[in-house]
Amino acid sequence: MRSWLGPILLFILIMVSYPLTIEFLEQDLEKGFYSLLWISILLSMMFSTEDIFLEDYNDGSLEQIIISSTSFPFMVAKKILIYWLMIGIPISILSFLFSLGITQNLSISLFLFPMALISSYIFLNLFVFGTALSLNKGSVLGALITMPLALPVLIVLGKSIIAIQFGINYLEFLLLLLGCLSIIITVVPFIVSYVIKTHLE
Repeated sequence: MRSWLGPILLFILIMVSYPLTIEFLEQDLEKGFYSLLWISILLSMMFSTEDIFLEDYNDGSLEQIIISSTSFPFMVAKKILIYWLMIGIPISILSFLFSLGITQNLSISLFLFPMALISSYIFLNLFVFGTALSLNKGSVLGALITMPLALPVLIVLGKSIIAIQFGINYLEFLLLLLGCLSIIITVVPFIVSYVIKTHLE
């Protein structure tokens, strides 16, 4: 329950706290909202992967899964997908709702929704990789290693909002993120499975 509800509650807390802590910008809340939104999605995805393999690793069931499974990368990809369905999609829906509530701009909020879906899946894969690297060394190490990989995605997301606001090249940014996602979801499960097997040897 904690691994599912915790990241969603963290996201809600950040989003609710934003308008409460900058009252002097009451008329221009949207100026900093989108940057905060992407960072909130990133932090929520990072928090959600903190213990994704730890319990299975500690009780020895992870080793049994590797031995009995003919396609461990597929099992990793399926686990990531389940986490995204349980956490990434609700957070993306909440992103749309908070965007609509704070900016009161339906068109931007609708454009933002697919980008939140894609970026949450990208961040989830990246932080699962970081968690695998630091499986028995603490989650901070994994976050430090993975964060530089997530920064280019944040830059693309920031540029995409500018494109949406000016009505230019939005589709190109969306396709760029989809291209990145297609590579990541193909490569990351194999890398993660190799890293976990290395930890267990």
